[in-house]
Amino acid sequence: MRSLRARLFLAILGVVLLAVGASLALGIVLTRDAVRETIRRDVERQADGLSGGFLGAVREASRGGAEGGAPRPGLPPPGRGGPAQGARPPGPRPVQLLTMAEARALLPSGAVAALRGTGGADGTATMEGRISIYAARRSGATVALVTRPDVVSGGDFRRYLSALLIAGGAAALLAAAAAALLARRLTQPLRRLSTAAAELAAGRRPDPVPPEGTEELDRLAGSFNEMSEQLALARDAERAVLLSVSHDLRTPLTSIRGYAEGIEDGTVEPREAAAVVGREAGRLERLVGDLLALARLQQGAMEVRREPVDLAAVGREAEERLRPAAAAGGVEVRVEGEGGASADHGRVLQVVSNLVENAIRVSPEGGTVTISAAPGRIEVGDEGPGIPAEEIPHAFERFHLRARAGRGSPDGAGLGLAIVRELSEAMGGSVAVENLPARGARFTVRLPRTA
Repeated sequence: MRSLRARLFLAILGVVLLAVGASLALGIVLTRDAVRETIRRDVERQADGLSGGFLGAVREASRGGAEGGAPRPGLPPPGRGGPAQGARPPGPRPVQLLTMAEARALLPSGAVAALRGTGGADGTATMEGRISIYAARRSGATVALVTRPDVVSGGDFRRYLSALLIAGGAAALLAAAAAALLARRLTQPLRRLSTAAAELAAGRRPDPVPPEGTEELDRLAGSFNEMSEQLALARDAERAVLLSVSHDLRTPLTSIRGYAEGIEDGTVEPREAAAVVGREAGRLERLVGDLLALARLQQGAMEVRREPVDLAAVGREAEERLRPAAAAGGVEVRVEGEGGASADHGRVLQVVSNLVENAIRVSPEGGTVTISAAPGRIEVGDEGPGIPAEEIPHAFERFHLRARAGRGSPDGAGLGLAIVRELSEAMGGSVAVENLPARGARFTVRLPRTA
């Protein structure tokens, strides 16, 4: 049986039945003792009452008879405790006045000895074929004997036992209904979660699972909803990446193929074709490199060192690396300030180079790109059109700003800012962007300071 609902039902029902069974067993024992104790006290009270009052009246009536008077009516003489005529009911009579000889015939020897010694005896004995609880009190030669059937012995206890069993059966049925409802209640959120998980596995986006039930189930539903949302975002991002990368791959490949066909047809000069093919091959190489770098960063496979880094020197190195691109665009790159950080020199250079390359691309001809270094911080500012306020929260997402300033992405990747964020966080830092008051945008990379 693999159904959780069925297992919960059986488990709850089993525990309840075990508890009901133990309660019945204990209840039977306690009921037997309580009934027997009640009967014992009742016969003792009656026997004590007879010993204190009824036997005194008998003695007075006996003395009156000795003086010539008649015995009082309603006081049976010793040996005649039951009905004088008619059929006698089975078992001993409830109240009897006996002589010591008659008591010796009915009671156990220990009880007779107790009557002779202390004048009273209590206990259980078999009288006339029936187990009875008795109390005997002696007054002179007369013994007052009060008996009650021991209803908890033998078949007399069946009516009590039947009542207990009926109550236990009713409790078991109620427990079964409660167990079924409880099992259904506990498993209902899990069934909803299972249905939503099946839809998620099928590639669909399920509706959020409502939090219900216990605190643990609420947390489980919340975690599932968060996972579903993150997976949906990841699928959307993956779809966007595939669409963008496929487009970016198709453009240089088409160009390379066209020039190759031109060389073959003799319509294009080999030198011109070689230059275009080289440029497009470099574009493809940068695209593949960025994709690999981003994948390694997200998997935690890229090694990041911690060492003292001169941020101003990194800025100058980035300016030197990108000087040809800046000259081609008519953009000046300035490096100013001083400061250091505890980071990976190569990774910081990659971050700054990506930011400077983007700044050169969006800056107008004759514009200036500024690299500012400070302790634990390096900034890259441009004189481009800036970033729309609604786009700033998404600036570091893949491909989001690839068409910034309407000039497209020269390397065809659109992954530069995403790599900047991943590298900055991998070095224990952060990156942010803001628009400048006049025009342009400023990217600020914060890194741990040197000790």
